[in-house]
Amino acid sequence: MDTSRHNPAQVTQQALPESWARIIQMEQPRPGVNICFMNGRPDDAWTFKVEGSASLSMSILLRGCIEAGFDNGETFRLNAGCVSLTATGEQVSGWDTLTPEPEFRLVNIHLTPDALDGMTGLSMDDVLKYMKSILGGMPHINASVAQMPIFSGLQRLAAEISQCRYLDDKARNVFLCAKVSEAIAAVLDKCSREHGNASTLRAVPSDRLRLLQARAMLEDRHQETWSVQSLADAVGLNEKRLQAGFNALYGATVHESLTRIRLDVALGMLSSGSNVTETAQAVGFANVSHFSKVFRNQFGIAPKKWANGHLPEE
Repeated sequence: MDTSRHNPAQVTQQALPESWARIIQMEQPRPGVNICFMNGRPDDAWTFKVEGSASLSMSILLRGCIEAGFDNGETFRLNAGCVSLTATGEQVSGWDTLTPEPEFRLVNIHLTPDALDGMTGLSMDDVLKYMKSILGGMPHINASVAQMPIFSGLQRLAAEISQCRYLDDKARNVFLCAKVSEAIAAVLDKCSREHGNASTLRAVPSDRLRLLQARAMLEDRHQETWSVQSLADAVGLNEKRLQAGFNALYGATVHESLTRIRLDVALGMLSSGSNVTETAQAVGFANVSHFSKVFRNQFGIAPKKWANGHLPEE
């Protein structure tokens, strides 16, 4: 879907249906950076016109469905559990339809070119060239769109952004800007690894597709008991090539990758109200005490404290 022309701050100035107005929360951690949270059960689908100048926008859709389109151009559909990243280099207009199923839960991040440059050092042209080199562009407008399933690292970031625990305004704004930058980096990196750029292709030229398949299996079935041997067998590689490939492509071993995937999913679950025991079991830890220890080592806070709204210890 396209969201680059969708500035959430502008949307809230329109005549919002009452049931949608109740579920929207806005943050603007710095000029040109708008974060829109939607979480609830609105009565009906909502269709609205949108337009805007050059921008970068990310929509992390956790519940519901979004259909959108450029005027006289392409149309898109984003389903629950997926993320879109859209970059445009010119004025565009179009429409969005948001549909609850029956819930709707979205984290939308929208940056102007100046805000993007100020936060990341990247110009809009930089991002467009990067995305077009990997994904291609559109014939009728200067834009590129990436869509993919929400991966565990992005699930964690969505939870951290939507459940920001800092009360001081300055600290909160710094935290949100840092997490927005991290989310953009995570999606761009995911695009690069999955579609391949020069460095990743050189690192593992022959095994890349099988390594992507192995990582996807860990993401999709992280609750299962995986050994290096079982994962290697599942994708048709020997253990040595699998481990070497993971280190080259992901900078981590198979075990380290699986543990981080589980912890990222766990943080999101705890932020959404799950208790520690059910979270540990759901992500693949047989022992709650071991889960708590690993979680604390990774995030600097016990999972129960995180679930209760505390910040990591200094």
